[in-house]
Amino acid sequence: MGKVAKTADRSKAGDAAEQACPKCGKPMRIVKRVRNRELEVAGGMYISCSVCEYAEKL
Repeated sequence: MGKVAKTADRSKAGDAAEQACPKCGKPMRIVKRVRNRELEVAGGMYISCSVCEYAEKL
């Protein structure tokens, strides 16, 4: 058996695959982002839209 990943909350991650973006209505995906000091974005796991720039931290 495989190990269970501990990098994100699985309850939110499972819901993200079925969610649509609140801005444009397109499907969303789970992404891992690196911290960016210039844009002041914290790193971590995010739910991100495939089309527009919408993102929500898990």
